[in-house]
Amino acid sequence: MNTMEDKVRLALRETGEDITPHSVPELRLHGPRRRIGVPRLPRGWTTWLTPLAAAAAIAAVVAASLGISATFHGHARSTGPATAPRWNGSPLGPASALHKVPPYFVMLPPQALIYARTATVRSTVTGRVLATVSPPRPYRVFTWVSGTADNHTFVLAAQRWWHIGHGQAGMPAQERDNSTPTVFFRLTFDPRTSTARLTRLSAVGQARTQDLLGMGVSPDGTRLALDYYKSIQIVTLATGATRTWTWPGRGGIGNWKPIGDTFSWSADGRYLEFQQWGGRLNETMHIRVLDTRAPGTSLATAKVIVMYPYRSGHGSLVTGNTFLTPDGTRIVTVTTFYQRHARSGYSQITEYSARTGKPVSHEDRFSSSIGWQDVLWSGPGGNALVVTDPRGKKGQYGRSNILGVLSGNKFTPIPHGAVEGGKIAW
Repeated sequence: MNTMEDKVRLALRETGEDITPHSVPELRLHGPRRRIGVPRLPRGWTTWLTPLAAAAAIAAVVAASLGISATFHGHARSTGPATAPRWNGSPLGPASALHKVPPYFVMLPPQALIYARTATVRSTVTGRVLATVSPPRPYRVFTWVSGTADNHTFVLAAQRWWHIGHGQAGMPAQERDNSTPTVFFRLTFDPRTSTARLTRLSAVGQARTQDLLGMGVSPDGTRLALDYYKSIQIVTLATGATRTWTWPGRGGIGNWKPIGDTFSWSADGRYLEFQQWGGRLNETMHIRVLDTRAPGTSLATAKVIVMYPYRSGHGSLVTGNTFLTPDGTRIVTVTTFYQRHARSGYSQITEYSARTGKPVSHEDRFSSSIGWQDVLWSGPGGNALVVTDPRGKKGQYGRSNILGVLSGNKFTPIPHGAVEGGKIAW
């Protein structure tokens, strides 16, 4: 198998019968063309691929998602067969758990094909939309969102957007969409008046849209980390001063599936956590922590906390976000173990020691036949998490994903918490 076509054909043959719409992580089909660990598809690809080709592309990404196993420092660890989902016969958590996480979050629901023309501020306790904002002209869509620790300030990325038509006629619009610069806004929510205000962060300048793979604002809201795949830039928002670290080897920086935030910070704003991937499909992934106050400009100096080595024929990766808890003590993520030949597996929330890299706890396991999970926010020590997992309404293709708070291994749903898009921030 020397071509991508051969690899896709094999992946489809081995896993196609097991794929259901709710059995794998939600795909984010917009953003830069450069993707990590999956075939690289340009923006707007669903509008100019034929239906068959589009379906094959989706299935290829899905197949890559299923062919994974969770490993710990090179040794696979299974805690036994998948257990029954927590919502089946087990009581849900108390409503008081909703007060253990920030009271407001911002969601970017896709409205213009796969882009968000508005950003909604919602209540974690009630789930209701409290405010809605749109990017000022000429910027038409939001692409990224990240939240600070004050619970009402967020940073949004925005860009211009052109409708991409069918066939070759849509190529000029696609090129404009890829090359137009990204700009940044501060969103400030006032809970007394339920109003949100956008302020242009002119000191940041314009980012390269086609290369921007994620961002993360510091807890105090003074700095913004930008992911450019081969480098990380941290911009001081008040002055525009920029410090850059580069990745010297193959591969680069970014989430395999960019759901939620690419970066997480320690509460003091010193340490920045990120994922670093190898240069080929499904190569080894490292969870690293960068000391942003230390001298140097190489990301290779960032401490490796956890490593997921690639194993030919199986693959090995985490399914979505990774978080450094604010107190800097743990890494929290969802790990997935899949037995290709047995056509079965499970995903579970795993917390690692940030000091030793060893797993210290597992929570909330789901069979891969039920659905997927992701962690969207973590409190100190990982004692309270915001997660998305398949506890929603049962439909034709299984259960839908909803948002909720996981605390003490009990899940408390966020009211009206249906997952509407991949970009959400607390």
